Amino acid sequence: MGGCYSGSYAYSSARTRAVRKKPSIPSWKINLKSFADSGDISSLVTAYKRFFNSRKSGGFFANVAQSLGVKNVADIPKEFPETEYEVKFNVVPYDGNSEEPSVIRYLDAFDFPVGPVSRFLKDPVNTFAVGINHFIGDNRDEKLVVIEKGGALYLKEKGLVTPVKFGIPYEELVIKRTESRYKVNQNEAKERLKLVRQEQGVDYRGKIRKEKGDAFLLDTSDGRIYSMSFTRAHLTKPGDIGESAIQRQLELEYAGYLPGFKGFEKDSEKQIVRNMVDLAKYTSVMYCDSPIADGWRMNVSPTSERKYDFVSGKSVNCLKNQQSFQLPSKSLELALLN
Repeated sequence: MGGCYSGSYAYSSARTRAVRKKPSIPSWKINLKSFADSGDISSLVTAYKRFFNSRKSGGFFANVAQSLGVKNVADIPKEFPETEYEVKFNVVPYDGNSEEPSVIRYLDAFDFPVGPVSRFLKDPVNTFAVGINHFIGDNRDEKLVVIEKGGALYLKEKGLVTPVKFGIPYEELVIKRTESRYKVNQNEAKERLKLVRQEQGVDYRGKIRKEKGDAFLLDTSDGRIYSMSFTRAHLTKPGDIGESAIQRQLELEYAGYLPGFKGFEKDSEKQIVRNMVDLAKYTSVMYCDSPIADGWRMNVSPTSERKYDFVSGKSVNCLKNQQSFQLPSKSLELALLN
């Protein structure tokens, strides 16, 4: 049917001149520019919806960062870079009659639906990795974690939990502590292990095979970003033949901020804690007794349980594994035990 000027013009122009049309700018990019210029959250939410209309994979926050002048995601700034702020949830699945859902299916179940002006937006990058974590510590705390991941070796050291005291209701949900992680070769790992194990009572406590899926959340009230990780940790104690228990957790950790949000207060630990409590309350209400996939459901409850608590036998939030799984990397384990 004729009668459309723009359509007729395009058709006739194509026949009379071999002119390449400039690609149109996606509508979501126009909305992002509007947000960058005005700070209007509704423009950001509209951009988010339109971005995911034509795709399922993530990457939206990288585009938001670029629209705000941050060229590379690696350059996204972070307050208190040596300190970890984290909220954890114990996840217990039930009602399933088939194979337990994958880590990514769990991650997808925390979908954070979008409304006209949403407080939290999720970027489902859905990266997935499996690593082996070996724990060295005393009867109370870990002293060193040796990580095998992606063919490389890393050491991780965490400080003790420091209580936050701002008088915010439920602020005890936020776990604050220092953390350092660095890549090493096997000789460097052995030297550090030798030094750590000289402390009284420090010994090799066991290992986990950790399945980990990652996505990200943006708090539109202040522009802070949180990593959103689902971990399924399979425990092997020293002397065990295979895995004996599983810990499932959702972990939300402060990861940086995007500039230009009107509600942002730089270097405000109080604001970080308050907004993480908001995020924890939202997650608890939205996803307690909620579906995962294929008939499976989950109970979700806040917890302060560490991976080290799980490994050292202080866990009350684990289920017995239904199968025995023989782990690799015996040579490293022997080095840690001896």
